[in-house]
Amino acid sequence: MTMETREHRLMGSFVNLIEDHCKDFDSFVRDVENVRYCHTPIDGQQINRCEYALRNMEVRLLTINNCIQAGIHADRDQSALIDIKNDWTRMKARVDGYLQELNQIVETTATALRSVRHTLEDR
Repeated sequence: MTMETREHRLMGSFVNLIEDHCKDFDSFVRDVENVRYCHTPIDGQQINRCEYALRNMEVRLLTINNCIQAGIHADRDQSALIDIKNDWTRMKARVDGYLQELNQIVETTATALRSVRHTLEDR
């Protein structure tokens, strides 16, 4: 099997499982929303979940875009895949905004506590 054939087969499998990928994408968004809206705490475990979600969102966006560009849409209308990609892109932009807000909070908190931590370390 050539590399191109394998890649096309994998993209076809991706498209065939698009409903599952949509559910996964939604859950990745929820993981970040849960942290942003204080449903879960900002701790190491949740930061790791956000990182995991972000990576997987990026991979799914890349893959669906490659499927669209290659014309691989299985039994679906290609416009349906484009609609999904556009929805994911909007959702990803929203998540990026949440993560920027969270990053600002973490940085502000670290700056505010830096002198306290430094004082405690000197004791």
